[in-house]
Amino acid sequence: MASCEHLLTLTFGALTVNVHTNQAVILDELNDYYKSYRQSSENEQSINIYAIEHGEVIESVEWLDVPREAGKQGKKEGYLDCFSENEVFEGRWIKKFKTGMLLLQRVESPVAIGPCIENMAQIINFINNQFLNLHLRAGYLLGHASAFSVNGNLTAIAAGSGGGKSTLMLRCLEKETREFITNDRILIQHSADGVKAVGVAKLPRVNPGTLLHSHGHRLRHILTKERQQQLLDMLPADLWVLEEKYDVQIEDEYGPNRVGLTGKLVNLIMLDWSFSSGKPTQIERVDLSLEPKVIEGLRKRPGPFYQDNSGSFVDLIACESVEVYCAELDSVRVFRLTGCIDFDKAYELIDTLDAL
Repeated sequence: MASCEHLLTLTFGALTVNVHTNQAVILDELNDYYKSYRQSSENEQSINIYAIEHGEVIESVEWLDVPREAGKQGKKEGYLDCFSENEVFEGRWIKKFKTGMLLLQRVESPVAIGPCIENMAQIINFINNQFLNLHLRAGYLLGHASAFSVNGNLTAIAAGSGGGKSTLMLRCLEKETREFITNDRILIQHSADGVKAVGVAKLPRVNPGTLLHSHGHRLRHILTKERQQQLLDMLPADLWVLEEKYDVQIEDEYGPNRVGLTGKLVNLIMLDWSFSSGKPTQIERVDLSLEPKVIEGLRKRPGPFYQDNSGSFVDLIACESVEVYCAELDSVRVFRLTGCIDFDKAYELIDTLDAL
């Protein structure tokens, strides 16, 4: 940590993050990534984070497995809680098995060490986990959804991984009155004025099919010409499940002043469509008092980085119940999108929500 002589201060929403590092290029990358999140008057808390560029750290410990969510395969992360010599709890080490990154999560001065420059997405996630922690400690619920807003009123799109929520959200941004809020995580909290919603300062990170078939080919240029042709030769079903992530910088692709972070959640769309469906794409209103399990895809575990107000880590498989989510959403209009996957048709249907 003493070698981290370079400093960048980032402010988004209620959190100011002071990033310390031993490599200035890391700060250049972060400064560009977060360029749409530089204005805020809501600062409530600040934190110092250390990103230490280092060769992969070789260790010989037996990591405890971080359980994967339903449908996810393989070992992604391991963890070990650490204590000082006099048994005082100090934090939790988390190892990313694929990249070798080591992350020390603790209330003060969390640390990332390893090949940071090669794995900037993990540094960004580490920063954003501190933002999530701040809101979860304040009583917000974590949801698995993308969202856009119009004049501060949010529409969230929820589904499991690979359900198409990011692609549909980007399609919705073709209407210039809409503002990008979040790509994959949303924080919600019931209040007297409705459901407050907070996005996460993370750009859409999408698979190549989203870029290839973006409206008007707007995002196709992110792929090389060679890669475009390779993807065009694939079957649609194979392209749909291909995991190959690309960041979409909203400000560059959709214009300035198109990014927000907070608002009032008024609509929630649950994606329940599929390539195999022979039915037309359609949208319907849902009564959660009759069909509470419709929102199952919105539920999200806080994960191994979450520390509560006492600094304790929660049960890794803990997740609030469907009933808790339904209670939080009692003033939100919920819809279900069914039938075959058709993003253009879904875009048209979302324009009709007010009439449903």
